[in-house]
Order: sequence, then C-alpha cells, then structure tokens
Amino acid sequence: MNIVFDDNDLISSFRQKRRIFWFYVLTAVIYAALCISMLIYYMGLPYKDSMQPLPKWIVWVSSCVFVIFTYLYMGIKFHRARRYYKLISYLSVGMKQVNNSIFLRYEEPELKEGVDFHVLIMSEWSKKKSEYMDRKIYAAFEKPCPEFQRGDKVRYLTQGNVIVEYEVVGHDDSFSEEKEKEDRNKKPIRMGEI
Repeated sequence: MNIVFDDNDLISSFRQKRRIFWFYVLTAVIYAALCISMLIYYMGLPYKDSMQPLPKWIVWVSSCVFVIFTYLYMGIKFHRARRYYKLISYLSVGMKQVNNSIFLRYEEPELKEGVDFHVLIMSEWSKKKSEYMDRKIYAAFEKPCPEFQRGDKVRYLTQGNVIVEYEVVGHDDSFSEEKEKEDRNKKPIRMGEI
C-alpha cells in the first residue's frame, strides 16, 4: 500500500501551526513595544512641542499595518495551517473505510474545509441500488497526487472521503469504456423535472 499520510505528517503540521502562531505573537510583542515606547516618548515631550505629532503618526500607521497584517496572516495563513492540522489529526483518530473501486477521472481541484484537494472520481458498486455509483475521493494538494489510469482497480483507505492509503490491484479497460458509453447515454436532468 502507498501511504499518503502517516504520524510524521501530524507532527510536522503541528510544528508548522505552532511556528506560524509564535511568529504572530513575536510580531504582536514588537507592535506593543513600539506603542509603549511611543507613549513614553510622547509623555516625555514638553507641552506644545513640534515633535508631538511624530509619535502619534507612528502609532497610527503601525496600528493600521498591524491590523491589516493580523487579518491577512491569521485569517489566511494561520487559518489554513490550523485546518490542515485538524484534517490530519482527524485522519489519525477518525473511522476509516476500505473500498475497492475503479478509477474514472480527475476533476477540478476543490477547497474543502479550508484545505485544497485534488478530486478523483471512482466508480463504486452500491449494494443498496445494485449499480455502480460515482464517488468523489479527495487527495491533499500538499501530497503527490496518485497517478491512476482510467480503468485502474484501486483498493484504498479513506477517512471522510480523504485518501489515506491506496494500491492499484488491477486494470479493466472494458469497464471504463462501458461506463463512458453509459454516461453519454444518460439523459440530463432539467430543473423542471426535479
């Protein structure tokens, strides 16, 4: 089996999240020190000194820059690192499912729960409906995308439709051709028919 995620990924994503957070804390401490030093400087100036606007402007400009930096850094970088860590931590404790399916195609990448994913479409047998159903499987962008050919029989382990391990166990060209013909012959659903 090709392992996509392991325990080292959990540890490295935790370190990355922690490193991003502590960099932000360092930036906040530098900003607070700047504000305190400007306050002390301002309070030490004589009444109606010509230098009084300087510390005010420094604090105003640095406050604007800090707020913008906080919004972008914590709202994008830290948020995405935290979501990725959360995803990997769920992979280590969540319920997993082993499936045998036939690979059909790749689709456009998607953003799911703050993490970018490659989308793989697998054809899976549904016991309930007694037919093959298409299923979306997600592969994280941070990891190499599995190299499947159309018609590959794949055994894979998922947690929440995110692929954790996989292996190619065979190939079936006739199935992919039949599925393609079947998909072409399906009548599209119109809004009035729903």
